[in-house]
Amino acid sequence: MLVVVGANGRTGVEIVREALRRGRAVRAVVRDDRDARNLDDVIDVQHISYADPDQPTSLPAALTGATEVIIAIDPRTAGPGSPVYSDGASPHVVRAARDAGATAIIYMSVMGAFRWSGNPLNRKAFYMDRGVRAEDAPWTVIRVSTYIDEVIEGHVRPPDGGRAHRIKRSSRYSPVSRRDVAAMALDYLSRATAGRQVCVGGPEVFTGPDLESLLERWRTPARRKTRFMAIPSGDVSVMPDSTRVTIGRVPRDHLADFLDPSNEPPPRDEPPPVYARPTPGPHPADLGQAYKVLEPWGEDLRRVIHTQLVNDLPRLGLAADNVALDFQRARAPKDARAAKAHDGKFTALGGVRVVDTEMNIAVHTGPIDFVRDKNAEEFHCWWKGHGIPETVWLELDMGVQRRMVKAGHWDGDPLIETFRKQNG
Repeated sequence: MLVVVGANGRTGVEIVREALRRGRAVRAVVRDDRDARNLDDVIDVQHISYADPDQPTSLPAALTGATEVIIAIDPRTAGPGSPVYSDGASPHVVRAARDAGATAIIYMSVMGAFRWSGNPLNRKAFYMDRGVRAEDAPWTVIRVSTYIDEVIEGHVRPPDGGRAHRIKRSSRYSPVSRRDVAAMALDYLSRATAGRQVCVGGPEVFTGPDLESLLERWRTPARRKTRFMAIPSGDVSVMPDSTRVTIGRVPRDHLADFLDPSNEPPPRDEPPPVYARPTPGPHPADLGQAYKVLEPWGEDLRRVIHTQLVNDLPRLGLAADNVALDFQRARAPKDARAAKAHDGKFTALGGVRVVDTEMNIAVHTGPIDFVRDKNAEEFHCWWKGHGIPETVWLELDMGVQRRMVKAGHWDGDPLIETFRKQNG
């Protein structure tokens, strides 16, 4: 029995469809019945199971009888600070698949999953991947260069009608379709080697200038900025011969065949794009206040700030449930540090209160510190006076850590001083 976890996503749907075309017995696993709608025309409802990868106890029943498992969950997001899955979701599935007796477990990932990636989804993918690689199980990671639909949505015709991104000159890509990736994943199941990471790409490799030249003629001018993200920059290409040797085939779908809208298949009720989810709305701890100090933040940055400050409360010995952040008395001190991030501007504040919403009392009042690193596209804020949170520090790559050490702002912090001693 083949079990596909994350079967409602774009790649998952294609894997299920291709497996059924080959006559395979398939069980599709989705989080809940709201996700199952993407499979309405693909697989009968009796072959759909429900399990949340973030809730390990829900997985055994869905994976009972699995001999092969393909995990197609990814670092999707409903906006900054709103991941669909936690870092532990993917290793939870790997463990459950191993315990169910699966002899082959394929985890679908991307080429650019690095901790220092400038793309936030790729940074998230790094941590999900790391959890998989730490498991003692027959896992294999398939790393995909770049999906064709992501190129179209971010760089040719953004579905929101916004202005398409340009391709970075220093980048290299080998775009591949999801149906080709689905076929390659199924081909590889029978000879997957435990502990191996394989890279796959499309039938052509493009330099940044070559890809930009190909896409430019198909773009429609637009004024406003699209909310769809650009594909990650850098060299994430895979030579066709490498894919052929590893997987046994060269993908057939060419990017050029998807650029002309008249060649595209009729629209389907597909899952929302990976790089643009519906706006998640305000954080539960957001009181909706409209004070002057909050005006420069913008919607995305405001949610990120609330998320990070609430997540930092346990470090102070405070509960993170049933709380709200009150900025009525918040003020920026003279010469306060400020930085732009997530389409907004943040200035270090003092006097921010944490309110227990059940007892209607303030349980903490204090200033906020933050780090903003443009090179790595990092922004983190926390409650000042308790040092840099170790969880934040460990998430930063060494380049960001070095720049924080040199900045001088955090001199005396235990993590900064330990770094100095260890790295000269």
